[in-house]
Amino acid sequence: MVAFAAACSSIPEGDAPVRDGRQASEQAAVEPVAETLPAAPVLGRDPATFIGEDVSVLNAYLGEPALVREEGRNAFHRYDLEGCRAYAVVAPAGGLVQALSTGPLSNGEAAPTFETCTAGL
Repeated sequence: MVAFAAACSSIPEGDAPVRDGRQASEQAAVEPVAETLPAAPVLGRDPATFIGEDVSVLNAYLGEPALVREEGRNAFHRYDLEGCRAYAVVAPAGGLVQALSTGPLSNGEAAPTFETCTAGL
């Protein structure tokens, strides 16, 4: 019985038979590998969440605007993001966000949605 136990313990661990009789290394080669798909980008926030909010809330989300143009009592803010631009109308200047829109970085391209434009922020 000791000889039998000694014989069993001399099998290298990686070559030990598994349940169906194949070597562990053979079984690993036959089993399908699970595909890992890239994660979908996390979309940005709904622009409606900023309408009526103080412009500082929008600045905290998008960063400081690349351009601020005051027109009378109101202001226009342009935010240059990685793949697009976001625009805000603020009334009065330094006050509440009245409107938000987006545009492409280059003329002739389609404007992305605000959620797509701000994805990953």
